[in-house]
Amino acid sequence: MKRTAYIISILCLCFNCFTVYAQQSQQPDNDKLLKLYQTQQYLEAAEYLKTFYSDTVADPAVLDRLGYCYRMAGAYAQAEPYYLRLYTLDSLQVSTLLNLATIYVQRGLYAPATTYYQRIIALDTAHVTAYTALSAMMRRKGDLPSAYAYLEQANHHQSSNSDIAYDFAQLCITFEQYAKADSVLELALTTDPGHGLLLLGKLQVAEKLENYSDMVTIGEQLVTQGDESQQVMSLLSRGYFHTNDFASCQATYERLLAIYEQMGEIDYYYLAMAYKATKQYKEGLACMDKVLELAISPNTAFYYGRIADLHDLANQPSAAASSYLRSFQFETIPLHYYSLAVIYDHKLNNRHNALRYYRLYLKQNPPIEENQYRQYVQQRIKELEP
Repeated sequence: MKRTAYIISILCLCFNCFTVYAQQSQQPDNDKLLKLYQTQQYLEAAEYLKTFYSDTVADPAVLDRLGYCYRMAGAYAQAEPYYLRLYTLDSLQVSTLLNLATIYVQRGLYAPATTYYQRIIALDTAHVTAYTALSAMMRRKGDLPSAYAYLEQANHHQSSNSDIAYDFAQLCITFEQYAKADSVLELALTTDPGHGLLLLGKLQVAEKLENYSDMVTIGEQLVTQGDESQQVMSLLSRGYFHTNDFASCQATYERLLAIYEQMGEIDYYYLAMAYKATKQYKEGLACMDKVLELAISPNTAFYYGRIADLHDLANQPSAAASSYLRSFQFETIPLHYYSLAVIYDHKLNNRHNALRYYRLYLKQNPPIEENQYRQYVQQRIKELEP
């Protein structure tokens, strides 16, 4: 009897050992997973994990692991169901909410992403990532007041974060809150006085506040640090101009043109005025020609022609004629001469002007595709000539 009991106990022990071994052998190899993670083979890691677990697995750790692998692989649609199941198990888990929001943003599904980010800040009022993400999505939909409010909260919790400070300052500039933008940037600069992005923001704000000496100081610091971007050199040049350092203004603009070959309308104007101040009038005139060239759209003549068309259709022939005439101040479009002649001929009953513009149309040597107009004009001139 004792021998039988002993044998049974040995069998039970062996069975238990076998069960433990079997369970252990059915677990993923963590070393293998680590290697897959290190080589960024996340999709392979997910497929490897799925060989150990059924589709109905409810273990939060396993769901999180699978969701993570698919998310890191960029397979966001495949990651979503795992995070949704985690959300069903615990709707107050911030990490789950954050992962859901992130994958919805990556898929361009901004409405559900907004909902999950808002749930995050309801649970954690200091969650900076959620505030910045919400601000970005509000800007995307054109809701700048909400974008401002969310980013203000993010900046409140992390005032030294340079990216947040710069973005918030830009929104302050949009709302013409220049002093606030300046204080936000100044506070962030206390922890990193040489931060180029923050200094650029300070330079932009200094122009708005008309702190021209600050523009020179900050602009020179940025150039010394190696930032010779077009924006920095343009703002530095304006700072020199407003502090009456016309020689430095010219030199910086000329350096800008040497690097970038072109600049904006307002910068050519400042350079022209700097040349004027130093009595370099020919150079100033050349710059003013560039100002006018940039100020006038190359499509202006065409636009006046379309305005004339609308006046004509609205039975306003005098206004139509006036618009066609204005178009010639910018560019000669042969068909505008034809249209103008027709208005004078048939709507304003002005034979003299009709003849004049019919003839001018022919002098432009209209393209072959306008042959029907050419033939009509030639015939009409014969009919109108005395």
